[in-house]
This record gives sequence, C-alpha cells and structure tokens, in this order.
Amino acid sequence: MKKLYFLGPKGTYSERAAKKFLSFLSDEIELQPISTIAKVIELVNNSPESFGVVPIENSIEGIVRPAIDNIYSSDVLITAQIELEINHCLISKGNLENIKYVISHPQALAQCQKFIVEKFGDDVELISSSSTAQALLGLEDKPNTFAAIASEDAYEGKEFKIIARNISDVKDNKTRFVLISKHEINLGKKERTSIVFNTKNEPGALVGILKIINKYNLNLVYIESRPSKKVFGEYNFFVDVDKGVCEIQEALKEIQHKCNYYKLLGSYSIL
Repeated sequence: MKKLYFLGPKGTYSERAAKKFLSFLSDEIELQPISTIAKVIELVNNSPESFGVVPIENSIEGIVRPAIDNIYSSDVLITAQIELEINHCLISKGNLENIKYVISHPQALAQCQKFIVEKFGDDVELISSSSTAQALLGLEDKPNTFAAIASEDAYEGKEFKIIARNISDVKDNKTRFVLISKHEINLGKKERTSIVFNTKNEPGALVGILKIINKYNLNLVYIESRPSKKVFGEYNFFVDVDKGVCEIQEALKEIQHKCNYYKLLGSYSIL
C-alpha cells in the first residue's frame, strides 16, 4: 500500500494536514508518522510511490528551515499546498503556578514567546522536542512542573489537562503545509510555482531577476534567502509566484539564463 508520511507522532498539526490532503488523493494510501521532517523528505525521495506532508512556513515565525533545505537538496516536488489555523494549548498534569519547564517543537515555542514571558518570566526552562505531539508524550513520565505546548488534537485521550488555550502571540496563526512527491500529481488548477536559484556574485544580480518578474507582471508572493552550504557568502533564493508553470515558461527561461543555479521545486494547486 502507498504511504503518506507526516511528522509524528499522531496528534501533530502535520497529521491534521495529511488527513486533509488524503481527502484529495484517489488512491488507497496509509498514513504513517515519522520522527523528523528531514526523514519524511528522505523517505519520499527514496520511494517514488509515496507522498509526504511537511510544514514549510508559519505566519509568525516564517520559513521552516528543515523543510525548505531538505526539499531543495532532494529530488521531490511540491505538488499541493494547504493552510491550517494553529491553535496552541498549554497542557500539563499540574496548574499554571506549578510550571517550571515547557516542552515543544522550536517553532511552537517561538510562536508563544510573549505568552511564556508574561506568565513565567525567567522562571521557566524551555525544552525542544521533535514535534508538538512528541512534547505531549514526553509529559507522561514527568512531574507536574512540566508542561507541553501542543494542539487539542494531540491532547485527546491523554491524562493531562489544558491549562491555557489559544496561546499563540498572534491569534491569526497559520502554517502552510505542502504535499511532496517524486512525481507531479493533478489535484486541480496549478496556481503557484516555486523555484530556487542563486545568482552571480555581482552588483545588481538579484535586481536583474526581479526585473524579469516585473516584466512579465508576475506576483511575487514569497522570497527567502538561505546559505547555499557550498561557498561562504553564497545564498540561494527561494521564490514563489502565483501562477502555474505553463503560464510562465518564458519568464522562467529568462530567469534560468541569468542564474548560476536554478531548480523548479514544483507547480501546484492550493487546496
């Protein structure tokens, strides 16, 4: 049976996203939780019939680096996108006044910084976990001085209590999740195209690319730079435009001609 891998364990926001993607896929596919984002991408890269779901960008904290770096360095394609509202809860065996340690995924900890400072000041230690649901599992053998930041989905069925709800610093907290595969799939009209490139190390090189985007009247909806990890001071630029690849072939050819390196990461539907 085909697999759809997601960042586990069960109860993560990634599982919620995976279930939404699953409703658009016609084949019989089994959901399988995986311990890290990098491993999800590796498994999809090594198994052509499988799919994966990873978070790629949060509205508060921005890019999810393990996702974008590992997608870029693999042969997988972004094949669809959804956005989910993120509603973090503080969950513990104890009460708010007991808490001395808070466990969660680094993104969730960062998204709740203001809440943590207001409630605990400097009197709490932050502990990173591989996912929000894994943080909650980590409470099982901990005293009531430990709390986890996780979703209400992860909390269901656990012998803990929610001691604070909707604790994100920005209430309209959303994360963009992408479906990845080794091959293109048709889930509707392609509305967005993602590319990565690096330019010549000379004045105006990036401006030249932006001029091409302007020339073809493309809406640049996302741009991010990341170290190339090959040469110090060399950066890759990740760019999203809100048109399918078939509509922007000429623009992409001109961009590629001006780049030292260019790669299409995917052209896909927004579900």
